[in-house]
Parts: sequence; structure tokens; C-alpha cells
Amino acid sequence: MTLRDQRQKEFADMWLKNKRGILYLCPRFGKIYTSINILEELKPKKILIAYPDKKIEESWKQDFEARSYRHSNITYTTHLSMWKVKDEQFDIVIIDEIHLLSEAQIQAARDLIRINKNVLGLTGTMTTATESVLDMDLDLQVIAQYPIEQAIAEGVIVDYQITVIKVPLDTTALIKNKNKMQTEKRMFDATSWVIDQLEREGRNTMMLRLKRMRIIQNSIAKQRMTRAVLSKYANERILVFCGTTDIADNLGIPSYHSKSKDGKDVFENFANGEGNHLAVVKIGNTGVSYKPLNKVVLNYFDSNAENLAQKVNRCMAMEYNNPDKKAQIYIICTNEPVEEKWLKKALEFFDNDKIKFVNIDKIP
Repeated sequence: MTLRDQRQKEFADMWLKNKRGILYLCPRFGKIYTSINILEELKPKKILIAYPDKKIEESWKQDFEARSYRHSNITYTTHLSMWKVKDEQFDIVIIDEIHLLSEAQIQAARDLIRINKNVLGLTGTMTTATESVLDMDLDLQVIAQYPIEQAIAEGVIVDYQITVIKVPLDTTALIKNKNKMQTEKRMFDATSWVIDQLEREGRNTMMLRLKRMRIIQNSIAKQRMTRAVLSKYANERILVFCGTTDIADNLGIPSYHSKSKDGKDVFENFANGEGNHLAVVKIGNTGVSYKPLNKVVLNYFDSNAENLAQKVNRCMAMEYNNPDKKAQIYIICTNEPVEEKWLKKALEFFDNDKIKFVNIDKIP
């Protein structure tokens, strides 16, 4: 039995003592295998598994097959559709990626949990605030935790290095902004100025903040820097997370997102080890394993530490034919204080000693 197997059994046994609660186990550890250990012991006749997107359902089915666990008695549902089964009784309810539940989905989960005794919540990344919400609204507590640094120390997942590349917003290319042409830097500064004015007057700035966020999401400077990183590692496998489909489609590499017409095969092929580079938008940061992969580029991120950690951990799985593997994560960030503030909050789960900052004045 490997140490990973041993830990999976230990955490399964911890949950089985109370048969209710959240297992907070770092990404790439094997939450599904831990859950299968629970199911094999509990022998439930009727099971519900809820997850944020359909691709995670496939991960469950693949692991069930790998472990020869019969799963014909399982009802699968997305978090979004959980309300459809909120009045049904199950021998066990499993809520995967429980930290991603929205307010409406928490309400559906509350109704479901009220009539179901055995509840297993699973997460790999969770802020203290999210933990408090789930405790207060669902009465579900974390009963076991396996943090990233412990998993690295025990050789269950690989070590990592995060390189934050800071770039200035572009001041040369003109972009149409209503009836005038402006650079992205001028647009950003003008929007920030209005936000500051409205805040001093106590007025709502939400729409302008969204506009400012979109400027960063579509940044020409960040796109150029991303292309420079891809060019440097042209022959290595890299997964790129983008904020918009336009950026993903214009990096000069294959892309996959909700608007892709025939990109599903490209995505699945990349996940299975084919091709060097792939750009994705709002896809592929949870429940998908990429073989092999040790480099990730974040062209865009928000301030949510859970989201960033899930993306980073896509390349931290052990590869037994590459025992010295170290995950390399490149985060492209502007030098604007507002995005630097998002980044500081987003890096909550990571060791500061493993993060280095590189300031780029001129993009190659």
C-alpha cells in the first residue's frame, strides 16, 4: 500500500465515524478514490453525486471503472440541477467541489441535506470564509484536512514554483471606446478615475468595476506576454487559462471554450497527452487530469483564491516516469494596483517562498 493509498483510507475512516461532514483534501490527491473507499464500506443502495460541471461526472465514472466499483445505482446531477432531487432520499449524498456552491445552490443543498443523514462534502481548496458559510448554512464541518504543503512533503503531489510576470498596460495600440479611440492604459486610468469620483460621492460603481475588469481580461499587453512565454516553451506542454474567448482564440495555439464548434476533441486529446499548447476559458480547472503536464500559464485570474488554486494544481499530479517533476506556474499580471491586490488575495493558499516576481518594462 502506497502512502497515498494509506492516506485515502485514513480520511475515509475519519468520515465513516460520523458519516457527515467535509473532507478538505488538496487537489490531485485522489478525492474520488477516498470516496470509493467510503462507498465500499458503507455499501449504499442509492447514491447521489453532485458536481459543478459534466466533465467531473466522467472523472467519477472513469475512477469507478478503474476500481471495479459498480455504479448503476448512482444518480448524477450538477450543482445547478440539484434542486430537482432536493426532495429525494438517498443512502449517501456526495457534493463534489462543495466550495463552488452558489447561494441558490446552497439553498437546494440545505433542502436535500435536511432529509438525508449521510452527507459527504468534498473540496480541494476552500477559504476560511467559504468554510464558515458551509458550516452556518449547511451545518457541515470540515472533519479532515490534507493541505498542499503536507502532500508535497509526503511526495503525494509535486512541488511547485510560481513566477508572477508583471507587465504595464499597453500605451500604443488604439482600441475603440464608444466614439473615440484609446489605448488600454488610457481606458483603464479613465475608468479608475470615474470609479474614485463616484465612490467619494457614495454612488454605485459596480458596472464600472466590471468594465475595468474586462479591460484587464482583454489586455493586449498580457496577451503579448502570454505569447512570449508560449514561444519560449514552444516544445513543452502548457495549459493556458484565459478570461475571454477572444484572447484564447488569438494566442496562436488551439483553444477550447463554450463557443468552440469543434474543440471538444482538441481538449480531450490534450488532456490525454496529445499536443503541446491549449488555451481554455472557464473550463478545465476542476475535475480534469492532464497527462503529462508541468507548466500552466494564467493569462487572467480574479481575487478568488479557490479558483486560482484549482488552476495551479492542474499540473501538480505525480508522474511516476518523471520523479523529479516540479510544477511551473506563470501568472501574467499587470502592474496596476487593483490587479496586484486581486493577486495577493488569490495566492492565499501558496507558500510565499515559492513565489517570485519578475517586472517586465518592455514585452519582447
